[in-house]
Amino acid sequence: MRFQACDVEKNSSEKIKMDEQIKILIIEDVPFDAELIDRELQRSGMNFISRRVEEEHEYLHELEHFMPDIILADHSLPNFDGLSALKIANQLVPDVPFIFVSGKMGEDFAIEALKCGATDYVLKGSLSKIVHAVNRALEEVIEHSKRKMAEEALINSHRQLLEAQKIGHIGSWELDINTNKMRCSAEFYNIMGTDPSKLGDGYNAIIELIHPEDRPMVEKSILNAIELHESFSHDYRILKSDGSVRILSSKGLVINETSGAAPRLVVTEQDITEQKVAEEKIRSSLKEKEMLLAEIHHRVKNNLQVISSLLRLQSRFIEDDASIEIFKETQNRVRSIAILHEKLYQSEDLAKIKIDEYVKLLAEDLLYFYELENSKVEMNIDVEEVYLNIETAIPCGLIIDELVSNSLKYAFKPGENGTITIKLHSNENDRFTLQVSDDGVGIPLTVDPENSETFGMQLIKYLSNQLKAEMELDRRDGTKFKLEFNELQYKNRVFNEEQ
Repeated sequence: MRFQACDVEKNSSEKIKMDEQIKILIIEDVPFDAELIDRELQRSGMNFISRRVEEEHEYLHELEHFMPDIILADHSLPNFDGLSALKIANQLVPDVPFIFVSGKMGEDFAIEALKCGATDYVLKGSLSKIVHAVNRALEEVIEHSKRKMAEEALINSHRQLLEAQKIGHIGSWELDINTNKMRCSAEFYNIMGTDPSKLGDGYNAIIELIHPEDRPMVEKSILNAIELHESFSHDYRILKSDGSVRILSSKGLVINETSGAAPRLVVTEQDITEQKVAEEKIRSSLKEKEMLLAEIHHRVKNNLQVISSLLRLQSRFIEDDASIEIFKETQNRVRSIAILHEKLYQSEDLAKIKIDEYVKLLAEDLLYFYELENSKVEMNIDVEEVYLNIETAIPCGLIIDELVSNSLKYAFKPGENGTITIKLHSNENDRFTLQVSDDGVGIPLTVDPENSETFGMQLIKYLSNQLKAEMELDRRDGTKFKLEFNELQYKNRVFNEEQ
């Protein structure tokens, strides 16, 4: 007769509680003796159910179907014997306690039975001890089950750790600080490219594998961790036996055991060579792109300056004052964009421009460009140290250029002094407020900026819409334009597949 593996596993792993009904299988050819055993167990208040067998085939049947929690057996029966029953139990239900209960049992037989795997033995003349023997056997089953579950959990945890280290290519080692003994994981030896049997004195041999230039740093980190109980994290190189160089990321800390055991230094090692190579390629590629982008900004700036110079030269051949003024204004707008590209070229971040430096340079250039006669106009610049992307900086710079130019041309009478103020600040919601104001004569009430036909006001309106800005005009004490806007998001100019 064969037992199903699941039945055996169930018997071996099931926890028996004393308040649950216990299944007791009694191997006894004398029914009266089996009744005496039952009576003793009942007197103790034990909750149990029992079955009696005396033939081997009955015994095998009950093992499979009754699935006892404990077996009580006489050592000698007419057609069967206890030792044979014990051998069968050891093979089919090894975790079920087996107690001999016999009227005659010599010391030699008792010793032999215990060596063969019996849990205990009780003489029929001392059946009062059967309750203690059964309870002790069942408690041992519970403790054995707990130990087995803990061992299985530990084995599974260790297996999972080994698998995780292998998958992540992460090794580990620990050092007993008092004895200087090391224990290393299999993946650690794999990473280091060395055979554990050939490593010799573990700690010193591992230190020898470290690149000579990195060895002092690693030893100092480990020493500080041990002396100061500090964690450490660093990257270093190792020299493998084949002459190749690998880069490892090392992290470690000292663990003080609450049980009073010696403190341990626990360290993980991860091979990050490929990652470092990839990072270096990315850095190199990024540096090349930054240099290319900087060169583009530089060339754009130069080309814009050429255009500005051409406009200035062309204006010398024009006699009409209105046309000359148009050429000058266009030249000035081109220069404002050229200044922005010059600042981007000089900036560490090629995607954004430091707006306070840009506005200051733009204002100085406008003062120089217009050269007001007999007037002393001061520039009051109050701009926050913020960075704007090029999408936002260009329309913002052109608006400032246009508004400041209008103030320089129209706000002050000849010989009159005044102040032009430029303010730019952000709030906690990353919304920007731009103010350009002057204390000059102000815009006449008859002029409606929203419906003005002048190119300058139309350009300001167009750029404000581009910024999605809210614009206000205050005519009190001169002229003050106020715009509120958010930084524009970068627009991808590469057509996607749907387009």
